[in-house]
Parts: sequence; C-alpha cells; structure tokens
Amino acid sequence: MSGQYIAAAIMFFITIGFTATFCFPALKFRQKNQLVQFYWVGVWVFLGAITSLSGAQTILVILGQDVERFATAILFGITAAFVVFVMFAWARLALKGATTILVRSKSP
Repeated sequence: MSGQYIAAAIMFFITIGFTATFCFPALKFRQKNQLVQFYWVGVWVFLGAITSLSGAQTILVILGQDVERFATAILFGITAAFVVFVMFAWARLALKGATTILVRSKSP
C-alpha cells in the first residue's frame, strides 16, 4: 500500500473524529426554548460542515488531486454563510430578549 493512501486514510479518520466531536454538543445538550435549540444545533452543524469540507479538501490534496480553487470557493461560501447565520441568530435572539423584557415590564 502506498504511503500516500495511508496518509489519506489517517486524515480521513481524523476528519471523521473532529466532525463527530462537533456534532456531539448539538445532540447531547438540549435547550429549553425551541428557537435557541434551532440556533444551537445550527451552529454546531455549520462547524461540522466546515470541518468536514476542509478535511475532504486536505484528503484530496494528499491524493494529488487539484481541488484548491473549487474547494476554497466552497469553503469560503460556507464560512460566509456561517457568519450570516450567527449574526442573524444573534439579532433575532437579542430582539426576542428585548421584547420579553418590555412585555414583562409593562405587565402589572
């Protein structure tokens, strides 16, 4: 067996391990609020997706495939989507918290 394939197999298992590590908090820790639960799971799924895509890119580079341009574009797109997701989640949760405080302060 070629050393290149052994290195790719090792990188594959490392990628699987790190991706599973990112999925663990989303599955193990439940949130009481459904909205918070949605964003909690979403953040961890995005992190797992970014990890798995960058690991796949590395595996293909180890195997000698020319995927730099395509994989970098996909990774950049998913990273930008992650930032937009987090900012939208922050704004929506902050607005929900502010409206909850206002409703509680106005009720007698």
